[in-house]
Order: sequence, then structure tokens, then C-alpha cells
Amino acid sequence: MDRIRRLSVSVEALAALGAELRLRQDRLECDPQLRPLLTEAVRTLDARWLEHKDVNERAAALALIRTVLRQSLDMLENPARSPGWICEDSQVLQTQGQLSRIVVRGIAALANERPELAAALRQPGVFLDVGTGVGWLAIEAARTWPALRVVGLDPWEPALELARRNRAQSEVADRVEFRPQRVEQLEETAIVNLAWLPGPFIAREALDQALASVHRALAPGGWLIFGLAASAEDPLEEALVRLRITRSGGHPWSPEEVTEHLRRRDFTEMETFLPRIPVRFVIARRAGITRAGSCEPRQQSPV
Repeated sequence: MDRIRRLSVSVEALAALGAELRLRQDRLECDPQLRPLLTEAVRTLDARWLEHKDVNERAAALALIRTVLRQSLDMLENPARSPGWICEDSQVLQTQGQLSRIVVRGIAALANERPELAAALRQPGVFLDVGTGVGWLAIEAARTWPALRVVGLDPWEPALELARRNRAQSEVADRVEFRPQRVEQLEETAIVNLAWLPGPFIAREALDQALASVHRALAPGGWLIFGLAASAEDPLEEALVRLRITRSGGHPWSPEEVTEHLRRRDFTEMETFLPRIPVRFVIARRAGITRAGSCEPRQQSPV
């Protein structure tokens, strides 16, 4: 019981942080009896980042808190269900999607260090968002790179229904397309500038076929960014991450596993990148066009 009590402090701390973020985001008035107590709890957590002026930062934090708490409750209430992404709760789907927008910031940071990638994102073409969910990553990508058309794939209709609503309320609806499709069913050839593949949602048995479809769809020299969960030094955190990913129907990939699969599918220039977000990237390219304009394979670089 003592151990459970100490663990429960983390749960209540997340809830208190989320409550403070909601009060600020939605401009709600807290009950006068509770306001000083909530303020004291948040102050004790030394959460000075709450004062961050970036609204997107605070929205991402609130989305993460909501997602963690709701998925944890699902595990408690449905411990015997088989692995798979079966969530129809619109709040969970929307908060998960809002959180995915930080991936675009990570890709932008990567492009700041790689001029060829930055150039690809400024040129007309396609940004492929595999597993688009409710579409927030796709919408954010269209906002960030106005030359690109964004195609989001997802077989989960409850999420796509929300994605279409989100798109309709955005200013980039004319450049964002959503398809009820698995990546393995993709038929396009050589049109994609950059493909985003969310590793934690890709099952072990599906990866090779997914990579084959993406490789075919990429333009010569096109980029693949394969997202991985951030590494955890704490054994408990690592065990929980693996459990959450597998329960959602994915696989807890390592960079080494992903790189080996990429080599088998003729990708080149593999490396890892650690953006300042809780995600790791494995980066690869389809054999590209040289500066002289001829198409030839590039040399692989080690991870």
C-alpha cells in the first residue's frame, strides 16, 4: 500500500498540471476554495514551464497529459483485450492528434541542419503522413510548408471522421487529403518528397511491406523519417513504454532493427536524429538525384 500511495502521487500530479493548463487555456475560473490549493500543488512541482509564452507548447503538454491518463484508464478497465488500436473516444483521438503536431517541429529542426531536406520541403510535391489519425500532423505540415500537398493515410474511420472536421475548420483544407487506406495499399510512384512513418504504430509483420510501398512512392532523393519512442533510462519507464506500444498494436522498434529493414529495402543514408521532442527519428532516403542532375545511388552512412 505504501508503494501504491507513492506511485499515485505521480498520477495526481499529472492531473493537477492538466487542470492548471485547462484553466489557463479555456480561461476558466477555479473555485475560490480550490484555487490556492491547486496553485500550491503546481508550485511544489516547480512547473515554471507553465509560464512559457508559446501556446503550442502548453497545448502539447495538455494533450500528453490527457492521452496518458485516458490510455491508462483504458488499460485498467480493459486489461484482457487483445493488442490493437480500437479507440473511438473522440477526446483521446483528438488529444493524441494534437500531440503529434510536435513531430512537424522536429522535422523543421532536422531541416535546419540539412539544406537538401529544407529544399525538398520548399518545393512542390507531396508530404505523406502515414497513420494520420485525426489529421493534426497533416494540417500542421501544410501550414509549415505551403508548397507541399499533404496526403494522410489511416484505416481507422472514427479518426478520419474527426480529421475531415479538423481539416474543414483549417485554412489549408485545399492542400490536405485524407484517405481510408493502409500504407501497404499505396499505389503512387515517385511523387513523395517526404514520408512520415510512425514506428510505434507499425506492427512487426507489416513493416517490410510498408517500407516497400513508401520506397516506391518516394521521388528520387526523397526522404523517409521513421519515428521511434524516445529512449528511457529508467527501467520502469522503458517497460511501460513497451507495454503501451504493443497494447496499441505496434512494435517497440529499436534504431538498429529499423536500419536493417531499411537496408533490405534499398534505402540509403540511414542515420538517427534526436530532435528536442520526445521522439527519435531514423532518417533514410531513396537513391537520389545528384547535383549534376543524374540519378544514381548514394553511399550509406552508419547510424
